[in-house]
Parts: sequence; structure tokens; C-alpha cells
Amino acid sequence: MGLMLACCLVFAVMGACFRAAMQEGLPVPLVPFARGVFTTLVMLPWLLRHGTAALATRRPGAHVARCAAGSCSFILSMFALLWLPLADAVAILHAKPLWALPLAFLLLGERVGWDRAIAAAVGFAGVLVIIGPDGGLAWPPSAGTLAALAGGASGAMVLVAVKNLSSTEPPARVVAWYAICSVVIWGPVSAFVWQTPTLAALLLLMAGSACAILGDFLASWAARRTPVGLLAPIEYVQIPAAAIIGLVAFGEAPGWSLLWGTLIMVAATLYLAQRSQHGG
Repeated sequence: MGLMLACCLVFAVMGACFRAAMQEGLPVPLVPFARGVFTTLVMLPWLLRHGTAALATRRPGAHVARCAAGSCSFILSMFALLWLPLADAVAILHAKPLWALPLAFLLLGERVGWDRAIAAAVGFAGVLVIIGPDGGLAWPPSAGTLAALAGGASGAMVLVAVKNLSSTEPPARVVAWYAICSVVIWGPVSAFVWQTPTLAALLLLMAGSACAILGDFLASWAARRTPVGLLAPIEYVQIPAAAIIGLVAFGEAPGWSLLWGTLIMVAATLYLAQRSQHGG
């Protein structure tokens, strides 16, 4: 749980770094491209050791689906971070566990009891509290709000896709496929919208990418040692961390709606995690 807490703090710093880089004029597609390049470089020794056989799979369609969901989730998350107050964007994006429940029912055929469905609905009510008329965001929802909501939904698709792949595919292969796909997808787009980044933007991009890789490893190490049901609620630590960073680095004071909405989301997620551990 300590590793997961460190992961959340690192990811909060990552979001702030990427946001600051984009505010420095860095084109948004360069962010997922850079993250893909960094991750590929980290995976390179493993790829060289095992050769092309490391990427061989009988389920290329499932990998492509995971890569598509991941690419959509990441770029939408970047737009949300750029267009919304940092803490609000992070809070809405963290509705992923709530989106995952109906998606697992629709795509994987998992059984969902009425109590879990009601808990998910209550959790979404917390999201509405954050984006409602008394919250820090305008109503009707802005483009940033829609990007955050869509980013959370596509992030849940990533969770479902990874769970689907986990029955046959080793984690390293899943990560390598996604990293290479990110380079292939976002490389041409980045070339099309290329603007030479400032030194500050480049340093922020490198720092954010390093935090992303470190966060991924911390999450993996945590998942090996603790049941996922206990780890999922800890992810919400990113919200107060993002609120503090937003206040210090960007001068954004969080509103009360962020607090109440987050508490509702945390309560719903805790219930879902508890029911999941007990097979509910």
C-alpha cells in the first residue's frame, strides 16, 4: 500500500509536469509520443534479450483494442489536464473504477448485483457534484469536462482490456505492445503538428515521462504484494495531491464541491472493492 501511495504521488507530479509542458506551447500529441518512446527505451533490454518472439501473440486483436483504448484515454486525459483545473481533471478522470463495472458487464459478461450497480450510480453522483453548477466547472459541461469524462470511460476500457489479456499474456508483452503502438500512432501526428519545444517544455516533458514510467513500475510492484481491491481506493490520493500542486504551482484554489464529490466517489469505490474481494 505504501508503494501504491508513492505511485499516486508520482502520477500527480506527472500530470502537473505534462500540463506545464503543454502550457509552454508543447503540442499535445508529443506527450503520448514521448511517453511511448521513453517506455520503449526502458523495455529495450528485454526486447533485445528475447527478440521478436517477445512480441509474438495469438491475440493481436486484443492487443490492438488495448492500445486503441489506451491511446484514446491518454490523449483525452491530456486535454482534460490542459483545459480544466488540475484537481478537477484528476478527480473526474478517477471515475475509472465506476465506469469499469458496466463495461465489464457489457464486454466480459461479468455478473453485477443490484447493490454494486447502485454503488456505481452513487459514485457517478459524486462526479456530478464536482461538475455541477456549484462546482468549480461550468454547466453545461465544457469541452474539458467532456474530455475528462471520456478519458475516464476509455481508461476503464483499458482496465477491461488488460484484464481480458491477463489470462494469456505476460505483463511485459502488454506494456511493450502499448509502448510501440504509441510511437507508431503518435509519431506521424507529432511530426505533422511539430513545433520545436522550448527548453523548459522539453525538461518538463522528460520529467513527466520519467514519472510515468516510475509510476507504472510502482503500481506493478504494489499489485504483486497486495490485492487490487485494497489498492484501488488509494488511487484517490492523487486528487488531494493534485489540489495541493494546483494551488502551489498554478494558483488554483479547490472548491468544496471537489471535496464532497471526491468523498462520494471514494465511498462508492470502497464498497465496490469490498464486494469484489468477497466475490459479490
